[in-house]
Amino acid sequence: MVNPMFRVKSVYDIPLIKLITENLKYKLCQPTSEQSKLFKVPQKYDSSEIEILDVMDGYGISLEADEEYVSEIVSLIQDTIPHAITIQHPVQLHAVYNGTVVHVNDQKNLSIVDIGENVNTILFGAQYRREQKIVVQIKSLNIFEDQLPVCSTTVHFPGQTVILERDADFVRVSRKLSKDDRDRLFELGKQLRPRDHGLIMRTSAVESSSEAIQADIDHLIQQAEELDLLISGSSYGPGILQPGHAVAHIVFVKAAKEKLGEIRNEITPTLPNYYWFMSYSSELKLTTIFAEKLSSDVDSTKLTSLLKDTILERDFSENAILHLQEYCLTSAPMHRVLGQLNWSKDVMVIERSFRSSRGEHFALDEGIHQGDSAVVLTKEGSWSIHTKIFRKELLVGETVKIVTPVELYGGGKLRYIDLGLLTVKKNDVVEPMDSGTVNNLVEQGFISKEFGNKVLSFFEQSQEELKANKEHIIILPK
Repeated sequence: MVNPMFRVKSVYDIPLIKLITENLKYKLCQPTSEQSKLFKVPQKYDSSEIEILDVMDGYGISLEADEEYVSEIVSLIQDTIPHAITIQHPVQLHAVYNGTVVHVNDQKNLSIVDIGENVNTILFGAQYRREQKIVVQIKSLNIFEDQLPVCSTTVHFPGQTVILERDADFVRVSRKLSKDDRDRLFELGKQLRPRDHGLIMRTSAVESSSEAIQADIDHLIQQAEELDLLISGSSYGPGILQPGHAVAHIVFVKAAKEKLGEIRNEITPTLPNYYWFMSYSSELKLTTIFAEKLSSDVDSTKLTSLLKDTILERDFSENAILHLQEYCLTSAPMHRVLGQLNWSKDVMVIERSFRSSRGEHFALDEGIHQGDSAVVLTKEGSWSIHTKIFRKELLVGETVKIVTPVELYGGGKLRYIDLGLLTVKKNDVVEPMDSGTVNNLVEQGFISKEFGNKVLSFFEQSQEELKANKEHIIILPK
């Protein structure tokens, strides 16, 4: 059996390559100069069957490949990286479906398409009508459940060296190549382009013979012809016509980043907190790379401490305005202002006053009054967000939300994933609210049972501490 080729474009590339090559025996292709040097792989444009890319500004990665390969990599990461959260999608990328338009929004210029199996997708463009039957291809998959996959009526057939587009008339060449290579491939593409199809020459075509490219085109033409037969022979009810690639998203929370840093350190000297720095902001990536090069001459622990102190002074100083970036596995991400930061030793005390009487205080069944105030208590690495609501200095109620470890994020933001576990205290009555998210994640294999049990134990701890009237509820791993 030929070992599949994989490509990694991610801040987590070194530990992921080490894990995959040592445990699964897959072969690295299209390496960066650093990857080539560390793993002794020549820099060639071999075609990749597995794509690994960053998502959510380095909060995690996406895997795209045949279902077998995605499953093997997911299992490896879950076995070796603690607290990694996996989201696997029932819809395959590049898959082609019979669809039915079920809703048209002229104002937003989009349509909603039913592709079967209780799955809807977004199709940009409102020139369709309800109940219209169309053939669509999945173009992108969003991470969270309420964000629909994006589809298009333009169908592409991705190959090893080229991409074919149905019902088109063009030749394009990857802009990643030099001008000489682009000019040469453009002329070759004009000779090889099949009738009634557009042709995109990929980077891997630069080192392929014209015979290999022609064979790739012939294979894709066969796929296109098979699709035409499937379309003509189908009942045109919603459903899949041609499969695509499986996709999984994996989020790396605090413990996962630390483990990945340890694995990277086995290959090349690595700064403490390396992956927190690398996923903090794009500008900090370059600073971190530069700092790591200095670490052979300067104590790396002191260098890390200096770098972190600089971040805290700039983005998390006393009286700074903090923002929240909250990810929910069953709803859209939330971005909002949290309030003004004060420090109580190493606990973050974030205060906000309400200037209007609109809305309700979250989970307290209590309308907002002008002059009400909120105090949010948390700490970097805490599995909890403790919120207190006051009216005329009297406590109205409080909540403790269980989340993935709180991360400090670029520009004065707090970042975490809401795990659907909330404890509410009002009028001295403590009420736990479990959305079932954690149990669902365990059942679907998105998180380990051990991880799920740990999170549920934190949920119980929050209830006990609320009953005990604890002033600052900060839950850290033992």
